[in-house]
Amino acid sequence: MKKLILTCLAAACSFAAHADNPLYETGPGQDSSFVRFLNASGDKATIVNGAAKVSLDAKTEGRVSRFYPVKAGDKLTATVQVGGAKTAVEVVAKPGEFVTVAILNKGTALESVQVRETPTDFNAMRASISLLNADPACASAGLTGGAKNAMIFEAVKPATTTRRLVNPVSLKVQANCGGEVAGAAVDMSQLQAGERYSVIVIPSKKGRQTFFVRDSTS
Repeated sequence: MKKLILTCLAAACSFAAHADNPLYETGPGQDSSFVRFLNASGDKATIVNGAAKVSLDAKTEGRVSRFYPVKAGDKLTATVQVGGAKTAVEVVAKPGEFVTVAILNKGTALESVQVRETPTDFNAMRASISLLNADPACASAGLTGGAKNAMIFEAVKPATTTRRLVNPVSLKVQANCGGEVAGAAVDMSQLQAGERYSVIVIPSKKGRQTFFVRDSTS
């Protein structure tokens, strides 16, 4: 059953492959996990593993790579460069785990933060949305939205994410940190049944920024 859920999730997430190359060797289906990179710095980022390279923009959905299927339990390494700063990344994903590696500024250096999720909520008739808090200074992130500005998520701690199923409707959301607005409202437009989406809060020079991506796999 778990393998079936993961297969459905991967199929639902594959909608428009990026032009970048696979960073890691794909593992057997029963042991597959997924890893993606999020550029939460203020400049373009490059992730390198051997001959494979992925470039991430510093704007909205261009900040996020697709999810790469990887072998669960293997130590995965990469080097991330933003401007003249570099940092090494190591990831070991559990079976069925979706890991987002967020790259953040730390003074003049870089740091990486890993956000882990093991989704079990696939439903072909509904959309799945998450709130991912990638801002270390946001102790409690929340998300409201819909016609009545209802609470969708609350108390999401840094380096964590939470997810729920919603009806496939047109949705506009507003993120907050500790009750204060976190960036501009985000228009997610018409959600599609069976698809997965991530609303992401990141730090920025002017406070915080919030954007969303439709999750995709290679």
